[in-house]
Amino acid sequence: MRGQDALSRLRMEGCRPALVWLTVLDEPCCRATFLDAENTLAWGDFPEVHVGSDDRIASLDFRPLVGTTVLLQGTDRARLREVWKHLRSFAPARVIASDGDFFHDTEDA
Repeated sequence: MRGQDALSRLRMEGCRPALVWLTVLDEPCCRATFLDAENTLAWGDFPEVHVGSDDRIASLDFRPLVGTTVLLQGTDRARLREVWKHLRSFAPARVIASDGDFFHDTEDA
């Protein structure tokens, strides 16, 4: 998982972003400068967290997402559902999830 360290530092400074992109990737997380989720805040973009194909979802720490609106996207529906379930235990304010042919918003639930 990448991006959570930058987001954790932001939260420790007392800031809570309105939106966080959480992307479930089909490959391991990229660490190339322009694609690494750890760098998005430094560029003034929305915070991003990437879950790589090699990450064990049940062991991921989504505490930096507590109280935020999470935009959850991915193409592997089984992994997306697994992240959804695990993420909900960390009490995000709202989760909006989508893949190629479905959309779900916890605000509508």
